[in-house]
Amino acid sequence: MTLVHLHQRWLPGGLWGGVSVAWYYIMGAHPGSPRLRDPELESRILITDRHLQRFWGASGYFWQAQWERILSTFEDKELILFIAGSGLIPALIFWTFSGILLVVDTTGKLNFISRYRIQVGKNEPVDPVKLRQSIYTVLFNQYVITCPMLVALYHLLKLWADPCHRELPTFYRFLQELAVFIIIEEVLFYYSHRLFHHPTFYKKIHKKHHEWTAPIGMISLYAHPIEHVVQSVLRSVGGARSLAWDGQKV
Repeated sequence: MTLVHLHQRWLPGGLWGGVSVAWYYIMGAHPGSPRLRDPELESRILITDRHLQRFWGASGYFWQAQWERILSTFEDKELILFIAGSGLIPALIFWTFSGILLVVDTTGKLNFISRYRIQVGKNEPVDPVKLRQSIYTVLFNQYVITCPMLVALYHLLKLWADPCHRELPTFYRFLQELAVFIIIEEVLFYYSHRLFHHPTFYKKIHKKHHEWTAPIGMISLYAHPIEHVVQSVLRSVGGARSLAWDGQKV
């Protein structure tokens, strides 16, 4: 089955139909909602809802059961769970993909990836001294800077609610929070990035990030510690902290 067929099966009505469905999902207008007055749109949402619910889990309790199993494993150790989920697992994913790209950058192999280079002929191969120094900086930002901040954040969130809330949000709530989180995070990133390009901050802080004029994958987190705190940590926290999870702040 081609991607076109899958698209037609999942989102009948074409691209605009898909956009309409996504928008109504974000606004919380699920099938049967009084907000829906267009029978054709409600039909499309109903079809999409059926497939998304199937994707979310064969049973409505599947993901909830898995989450409760994790909570039971980390009973009385929620701080470890919070740090692992917020910091260690994202770092593992980051280094998995960055590691694949590093193989390309340091060996020139994996041609099916290297052929998509934009700046051909630069950093081929990567300067090992510069690379090693950059890896140290990224690791410092991820573990020496981020992990203590996550510990402080965990205890701060405890003042409002349980950071590892036992009941998962509904699927519709998940889509709403995901959309709002992305918007808030992108706005914070844009304006904080513009701020760091101001002459007052660029030379002392942001210039470090631009030392790689032909960047490689892991350089996305190569930055001055102050910039890392503002753009990588506080930006994400700001998006998540502004949302509610079943009436509780997360």
